Amino acid sequence: MIRTFFGAALVLALTACGAGDPEIPLTGAGSPYLFAFAGDDDNAESDFLLVLDVDPASDRAGTVVSTLTIGQKNTMPHHTEYVPPPPGEPIFMNGHRPELSLIVDVTNLPDLAIQKTFSPPAPLRFPHDYTRTPSGTRLVGFLRSEGTGPDAGEKVTPGNHGGIAEYSVDGALLRAVSAAAPSLAKPMRPYAFALLQEYDRLVVTSAPMMEKSWADVVQIYRYSDLSLLHTLDLPPGQLADGTPVPGAEAAGFGPRRLADGSVFLNSYGCAFYHLTAIDSDAPTLTMVHTLKTPPARRDDEIRGACGIPVRVGRYWVQPAGFLNAVVVLDLADPDAPREVFRLKTPDDFRPHWLAKDPASNRLVLGAELGGEQGFFILRIDETTGRLGFDPAFRDKKPGRVFDRPTSGYVSLNRDDWPHGKSGPAWGHAALFLE
Repeated sequence: MIRTFFGAALVLALTACGAGDPEIPLTGAGSPYLFAFAGDDDNAESDFLLVLDVDPASDRAGTVVSTLTIGQKNTMPHHTEYVPPPPGEPIFMNGHRPELSLIVDVTNLPDLAIQKTFSPPAPLRFPHDYTRTPSGTRLVGFLRSEGTGPDAGEKVTPGNHGGIAEYSVDGALLRAVSAAAPSLAKPMRPYAFALLQEYDRLVVTSAPMMEKSWADVVQIYRYSDLSLLHTLDLPPGQLADGTPVPGAEAAGFGPRRLADGSVFLNSYGCAFYHLTAIDSDAPTLTMVHTLKTPPARRDDEIRGACGIPVRVGRYWVQPAGFLNAVVVLDLADPDAPREVFRLKTPDDFRPHWLAKDPASNRLVLGAELGGEQGFFILRIDETTGRLGFDPAFRDKKPGRVFDRPTSGYVSLNRDDWPHGKSGPAWGHAALFLE
């Protein structure tokens, strides 16, 4: 018991000091700001939007420079868009519990303004994901709709199939469609999108948030009229030697378009898939890689917890929550991915969210289900796929042995904010902004 404690303490201390981290130089000028939607930790005050100084030329790296309360408590701040919008456009995001979508004006940083809020269009419920199209509209995934779904074991209400909607840049509803498919024995929960507009195709994954039942499928729609064309089952995951990994196919997650017009995606269960011939009558979904992860601890838990990925050139950068790591795959051959690097995070930090700085080789890494009291700033070597913690940021991380600053860490564990003394906060998603 004593040996275990001091062994763990030593590991944590070394991590806090940055021992063994690859020394990766910063490339590019770097965006000056990091934007996040933060939750008040004790739910006593309003949740709020915040902007941090992350300018590489600044001597105040990690400092909060502005905040804006949203006027609601306990909203469970969740996803923003995955990439920053072009100059002059707002950011879409959600507070999950009240099913609240926000459109935030970020054109006058560091000042923020809430441009509009909106609720789901009936009968759709619980918005989750936001994806910008080339024309500037936003696709929004809704995890549920009114009524009961096809799985009698699903107890959440409402629990029916989710759907897809498209909004104008100023938040006007343009169209909406149910994701229901007669063949599905479990509800479709539209989670994330990959738009291939030149093929008139939209790829949609299915994963739960607070639901207990979902279909492990990928859907392909004709984008022009949102007609459902194909519903493909995610093949079971297995290791390179053929060993099955039960449950690795659970919950299709982050689809990303590759340069050849195909789509690569991960499941939350940490299997990886290559979707090809998307514009044909017979698209192909192939399982190409699976991470070895611990089995799920409970019947209602998904193993692995592979979250929101980022593609950087030929590299797929994958947060893996239950491995407490960020895994990098080389996709030079997307049908045979090769792991080239793995960055360990503290054991109390479950990596989930990644977004890249468009102006540098930095990434912001967020956590889920605890450990969300701050973010890590990483650097990636874009020629090798190596990752390292950005030494420009060194905040104290809650739970650190000896209370030492942690390399790359930006903490939300503070009492004072520009909007007042509301105490510690937590954040799930963040974006670099210029």
